[in-house]
Amino acid sequence: MTSNPACAILCPRKKGVLMTLLKKWFALALWKKITLALVLGIAVGIAMGSDAVVFKPIGLIFIHLIQLMVVPVVFTAIVNAVISMSSAQKMHVIWVKALCIYAVSMGVAACLGLVMAIVLHPGTAVNVAHLHLTNPVQGTAKPMSVVDELVNIVPSNPVQAFASGNILQILVFAVLLGFSINFAGKPAQPVADLFKSFSHVVFKFAGIVMGFAPYGIFALLAWVLGEFGLAILLPLLKFVFVVYLSCTLLVVLYYLPVLFVLVRVSPGQFIRSIFPAMVMAFSTSSSAATLPTSMRCARENLGLNKNISGFLLPLGATLNLNGLTIYIVTATLFSANLFGVHLGLSQYITIILTTILAAIGAAAVPGSALIVMGAAMSSVGIPLTGISLIAGVDRLNDMMQTMTNVMGDLYATTLVAKTTPDDEVHPHVHH
Repeated sequence: MTSNPACAILCPRKKGVLMTLLKKWFALALWKKITLALVLGIAVGIAMGSDAVVFKPIGLIFIHLIQLMVVPVVFTAIVNAVISMSSAQKMHVIWVKALCIYAVSMGVAACLGLVMAIVLHPGTAVNVAHLHLTNPVQGTAKPMSVVDELVNIVPSNPVQAFASGNILQILVFAVLLGFSINFAGKPAQPVADLFKSFSHVVFKFAGIVMGFAPYGIFALLAWVLGEFGLAILLPLLKFVFVVYLSCTLLVVLYYLPVLFVLVRVSPGQFIRSIFPAMVMAFSTSSSAATLPTSMRCARENLGLNKNISGFLLPLGATLNLNGLTIYIVTATLFSANLFGVHLGLSQYITIILTTILAAIGAAAVPGSALIVMGAAMSSVGIPLTGISLIAGVDRLNDMMQTMTNVMGDLYATTLVAKTTPDDEVHPHVHH
């Protein structure tokens, strides 16, 4: 057998090119990988047509991993979020004010996102209900009254709630357990430490699952695009438009008027003062990366108490997620439109409550938007396959929802600081 000299020369070179490409791929940020997966999934799906069904198993594995991740991540995150409240008791006056503002803001954001999605129907252009899915559509089950729905959110059996995947009941149990650990005091400290340790494991698991996201999203998009062609992209663009419009309306119709009426901060003054933080949040899609800029804007441009802003801005980055709330509610109704799931008032209430509670707990988790999305969709029986489509445009939505989150944090901090005299700030915070 004679060897081919050309192959001997070229093969190592090809291997070197392949290794270089692989190194570049693994060095890419997750959002860049997902964006490439979106483009490749669309191209492969259109090119292969119905033959792209070969990618379906990979996509369904990704959906299973999302489903597997939702309950442990959200439960652990909520328990830890409630436990951490005890450390904020030093500033109880400020804490209570902020908590009330956060609750109202997220409620307004959720209702606004819900109304805009109901009015504009972002996912009605294409119906994908006939796709073979692993989880049945339960949203068309016999509707419950609002009173029955509120009674049903309190679990009678937590084990059954976990086994059936009743997200809202699990969230309520997590909140009650977290408060119980706090009230038990020092004897319960080992339990609190256990949950904190477990959260590291669960969050690491979430990071591993999200590392698989580009491959799962590529497979699902190729499969769905092969089935429907380019027609599926129009609802996606409409979905992005609804998210941007809802976030803009929240700022214009809620943040700015409330600030002007309650603390006499004009819209122009507020926007000019926080504009550097807005640009940073939109460009980085990271509330954490924007914190130094937000604190500087609060102290230097808005003239807020540095102790209050130093306490509330990091807190708001975890608890006050108005942009994320709009995004998740809109995404849930978008998927309901796609799969032909008909929702009633009780399901809308469930979506709002699940989104708010899950968003608060999962803020620090890698890929938190997809996890909260999975929780909201699961709570009303919407198939999670829609997440693959939404993830493809996640970066576009992430920029807007992060900016809205940061503006909401600065809005809440301004309200609290302007209505709290300096002598009410607990001495412990004057370091």
